[in-house]
Amino acid sequence: MLLGTYAKHSPGPWRAAVFLDGGNTLVDLAQGQWALPEAARSLSADTGVAAPATDPLFWLTPSGQELAGRVVDYAQTPAGAACRMPRGRLVIGPPLPRPGKFIAIGRNYMNHVKEGQELWAARGRKVELPTFPAAFAKFSSAMAGPEDDIIVPADTRAVDYEIELAFVIGRRAFRVSEQDALSYVAGYTICNDIGAREIQRLEMESQIGITLSKNFPSFAPTGPWIVTADAISDPQALTMELKVNGEQRQHSSTADMIFSVARIIAYWSQIGLEPGDMITTGTPAGVALARPEPENYYLQPGDLVEAEISGIGKLVNRVRAAS
Repeated sequence: MLLGTYAKHSPGPWRAAVFLDGGNTLVDLAQGQWALPEAARSLSADTGVAAPATDPLFWLTPSGQELAGRVVDYAQTPAGAACRMPRGRLVIGPPLPRPGKFIAIGRNYMNHVKEGQELWAARGRKVELPTFPAAFAKFSSAMAGPEDDIIVPADTRAVDYEIELAFVIGRRAFRVSEQDALSYVAGYTICNDIGAREIQRLEMESQIGITLSKNFPSFAPTGPWIVTADAISDPQALTMELKVNGEQRQHSSTADMIFSVARIIAYWSQIGLEPGDMITTGTPAGVALARPEPENYYLQPGDLVEAEISGIGKLVNRVRAAS
């Protein structure tokens, strides 16, 4: 299934939906739940999230996905036709507007690590290969949807792109094994991890961490939806591509990850992961910062950024200056 959110007007309130027909048709899940015959509304498991719910979080849980499947089946019958809506002028929101923990793994593609090593070597610093999936935090206030603009903050001239596979946790995970880790994934989406490089460099040199540079409003566009985990047989076999104004900037495969999705979950479940937590998994080579003349590749107002991952879809955002 393709889980996401929509609203009649921007911004929100966002309502949970399933996308059909390649995104041309939507089914409002809360509305569809009440349209079901009463016997079909029952849940087979207690997820700790109350139903009925318009909150996208509920529909990511095992019970929520089970119920969503019933809603979709019903919506495609003559009796459930009223549950379907044409895409029309509806506004599509972030597939998970308010993630719980938002963990962003850094330096997780071998080809990206190598280009970073070359950058730091030019500054007289040796960077070793990572030995564990280190991360920084992104905030839900940075979230943006598949129809939102990436906003370049005032006095910022080095805004960079990073295509990333992101996944969302669907059930509580605490100290889980790598072997079982993928069973805790609700689904996968695309995140463009935007960063302000000149600020990031100062933060990294302070050896405290990167926070401001990665968390301006709109610096985490995601979407266009969450593809449920049952539709992604192997998250380590996905092709990724990012284009700016039609020019390919990044092209790789999730097979190049140093730490797999399963390894990341096993490691970070030490702190306890909850339904609705989102984790991005790092970016491949090709970022603007690593190019010989990066100022010619940083995002500029008017640019069109297309981030695509096989099996998920395409996330498209326009860039504009802050007003």
